[in-house]
Amino acid sequence: MGQLVSDIVLTLLSWMVEEERHRIRTAQREGIEIAKSQGKFRGGAKRYHAGANGKDKVIYDRIVHLLESGMSVMDIHREVGVARNTIYKIQESCHKNIKNKALLYSRGLSF
Repeated sequence: MGQLVSDIVLTLLSWMVEEERHRIRTAQREGIEIAKSQGKFRGGAKRYHAGANGKDKVIYDRIVHLLESGMSVMDIHREVGVARNTIYKIQESCHKNIKNKALLYSRGLSF
């Protein structure tokens, strides 16, 4: 009998926690939607990109140079101290730029 009561209490507490978590997530989702509609929720600005200034531009140029030299993303991460995901995004943008330039060249347009 005692085990049955314990199981019922634990099940009830578990359900209460799940419901509370669901309520919190719903409120958070609604808050994000409201913020987006007001233009206040756009995510962070890119730090390392071709148009960056100062130290960020120096780091971006270093990453691009190391990628072009064939260094692995992990080695660049260790040397520069930038997250691997950021390096992968820079690598992807460089490949897109190369493809765009090749497309322009194949059409006889200069870049």
